[in-house]
Amino acid sequence: MIEGVYTSVLLVIAGALALGFAILAARLFHALGRHRRVHNLASALARRRARRLSETLRLFRMAEQIADLGVWQYYPDEDRQEWSDGMKRLFGVDPGEILVDGDVETLLAANDVDLVELVSEDARTGEPSVLDFSILRLDGQQRELTLNALRLPAREGGEARVVAVLMDVTDQRRRERSLRKSREIALLEAQRAKEMAETDALTGIANRRRVMVQLDRLVMQSRREGTPLSLIAFDVDHFKRVNDTYGHLAGDEVLRRIAAITREQVREGDIVGRMGGEEFVWVLPGANLELARVAADRLRLAIAAGSASGEVPPVTVSIGIASALSGDTGLSLFGRADEALYDAKNAGRNTVRMAA
Repeated sequence: MIEGVYTSVLLVIAGALALGFAILAARLFHALGRHRRVHNLASALARRRARRLSETLRLFRMAEQIADLGVWQYYPDEDRQEWSDGMKRLFGVDPGEILVDGDVETLLAANDVDLVELVSEDARTGEPSVLDFSILRLDGQQRELTLNALRLPAREGGEARVVAVLMDVTDQRRRERSLRKSREIALLEAQRAKEMAETDALTGIANRRRVMVQLDRLVMQSRREGTPLSLIAFDVDHFKRVNDTYGHLAGDEVLRRIAAITREQVREGDIVGRMGGEEFVWVLPGANLELARVAADRLRLAIAAGSASGEVPPVTVSIGIASALSGDTGLSLFGRADEALYDAKNAGRNTVRMAA
C-alpha cells in the first residue's frame, strides 16, 4: 500500500517536471524564433538601406555626369581632399582611376589653382564661396569652371569639412559672350543707323532733322534757365554759278569745305548743321546777339579765306543772326535768322545782318 502511494507521488512529480521542462522549452523556442525573426527583419532592413544607398549613389553619379558637376571635399584637420567621379571627369581624369596622395595637388598645380587657398578665407568666416576659374584638362581642352563652396561644422564626432560643387560652364560662358557681342553689335548698328538718320551724308554734320530737334530742346532750356541762345544762318553766295561753271562735284566739295571750316570755329556744345542745299546753321547756346555777331564775322572771313578747292576760287557767305525771345520755338527762332539771312543777301551778300 505504501509502495503504491510512493509510486503515485513519484509519477506526479515526474509529470510536473516534464510539464515544466516542456513549458520552458516552448518559451525558449519561442524566444529563439522571435530572435531569428528580428534578426531576419534587421538583415532585410539593412539590405534595403544598402540597396537605397547604392541607388542614391548611382543616381548621384548619373546627375553629376548629366549636369557636368563635380563634388570636392576638403577636411582641414587632416589636410585631405576627396574628389567625386564628376570632379575627376571635369579635369579629364577617368572616373575609375584612383587618385593617390599628391595626384590632386599635381592636377591643381598644373592649372595654377589652389582650391584650399581659394575657399579658406570664406570658410573661416562661414560665408559661401563663389569662384570662377579656367583649367586646361588632361586631354588639352580649355574649360571654364564655377565653384560654390560652404564649410560644414563637425557633428556627432564627425570632422569639419568644406564641401564644394563645381560646374563646367564653358558652353554657357561662350553663349553669354556670343549674346553680349551680338547685343553690342546690335547697339552699335542702332547707334550708327541713328547717326546716319541725323547726319548729312555729304558733309558729315547734323542734318535738318537733328538740328531742329536739338534747337527745340535748347530753346526750352534757354527759357527755363534764363540763359541766352543765338542762331547763325548762312548761305553760300552765287552757289548756282559754282555748279554751272565747275560742275556739281566741285560744288559738293565746296559744301564739304565750308562745313569743315565751320566746325573749326565752333565751341564745345555748339551745333552745326546743313539745312539743305547750300544753307547752313550754327547754334550757339549761352551766346547773346553781340557774341553771335562776333562769331559770325569770324566765320565769314574764315570761309572767304579758306574755301577755295582745286580750281574753284574762294566763295563767300551771307549770314543772318537771331537770338531767342521769350515766346520763341525752335522753328520761329530759325525763321527769324533766315529772314535776316535774306536781308544780308539783299544788302549785297558777303555780309552779316541781325534779326530785329
